[in-house]
Amino acid sequence: MSNGTKAKKWEEEQRQKLEKVYELYGSRMYYRAMQILNQREDAEDAVQNSIIAISRHTDCIDFDDEAKTAAFVYTVISHCAIDIYRKNKRSRQSNINIEDITEQAGNVDIENEILVSMELKRVVEEINKLDFTYREVLSLFYLNEMSPREISDLLEIPYNTVRSKINRGRKKLLKSLW
Repeated sequence: MSNGTKAKKWEEEQRQKLEKVYELYGSRMYYRAMQILNQREDAEDAVQNSIIAISRHTDCIDFDDEAKTAAFVYTVISHCAIDIYRKNKRSRQSNINIEDITEQAGNVDIENEILVSMELKRVVEEINKLDFTYREVLSLFYLNEMSPREISDLLEIPYNTVRSKINRGRKKLLKSLW
């Protein structure tokens, strides 16, 4: 087999992987993007951007390990949607005049915002230190803002098991934070 036919075969396999990812997760990706962006056009852009990003990392797609693939896809779509949200926020801020900024600045408690972001970083660090079973469920629950039902469907484990893992993981997380 020549290099040209190997390359074409590889490209075809990658294209089929992406099509299968879109077929399996496309509607959930769109739903996740809508949760973050609340605008149809932006959500569609986020899905498109995430498919492009996934195409660069097709080695992370493993249809035998559905949970790994789903977590990867959810992470990518969440990041793409957040990127679009931030870009939209920056463009809206650039359209605000100086008087509006000074008026709003009086209403914002900057110290509180900094403390909240520092606490969030600390919580993420502590979640990453937990056992995989708790880390996986808590990451999906808190960081990806998925409901226990969505996590149950995604990981293909019983709903009550997910709730138990969330509660036990939350207790371990609180203990490590204190």
